[in-house]
Amino acid sequence: MEGAQTGTTAAGRRGRPRNPDVEDKVFDAAMSVYARDGWAGFTFETIARETGIGKPALYRRWPSRGDLLAQTFRARLFVVDRIDTGNLHDDLLALARITLEHMLSPHGQAIAHMRIDVPRYPEVAESTAEYRESTTAAARQIVRRGIRRDELPPGTPPTLVLDMVVGAAINHVSTMTPTLKPQILSGIDDFAQSLVAAIVRGLGTGRAETPD
Repeated sequence: MEGAQTGTTAAGRRGRPRNPDVEDKVFDAAMSVYARDGWAGFTFETIARETGIGKPALYRRWPSRGDLLAQTFRARLFVVDRIDTGNLHDDLLALARITLEHMLSPHGQAIAHMRIDVPRYPEVAESTAEYRESTTAAARQIVRRGIRRDELPPGTPPTLVLDMVVGAAINHVSTMTPTLKPQILSGIDDFAQSLVAAIVRGLGTGRAETPD
């Protein structure tokens, strides 16, 4: 995690002043390229070609592919640490919704590529460590808050709850046939509601109540 932060900070201190318009354009292209091609296709040549921004300009802002990937993930992938509704049901519902929405977006394959690339490429592991660790920590806090509020039994493993919510959401999208995508898109909220309600009931929560 420190490596990703150091590289990103260094990138922010070198070169020309930041141009939000350029960064937005590059982050959009970089996210699309990574989601489509993974690390093997995540090159400055490809991003320069898709954005029309020259490689020298890219290198002035991001001295390595790892720096660019780290900042792109922070700017474009879903954020879990903002979820805190005050009750377990709604927190898990928000987590399920953003997972489904991300998986159904044009960037949906980014997480799948990251899972493949992290054990293969040390630079990807280092560059994505901050995102992966902060996202996991924030998600675990959802469960721990539920335990503190007596909405979950003491000792409930956070990983178990997260696997049920996030794993089911990812599987729901990953196993769909392309022709069913419009139907799944229109039913995201119903699926998320049903999924979370089943999980909350199945975990034997104490004082947790699902909203009407």
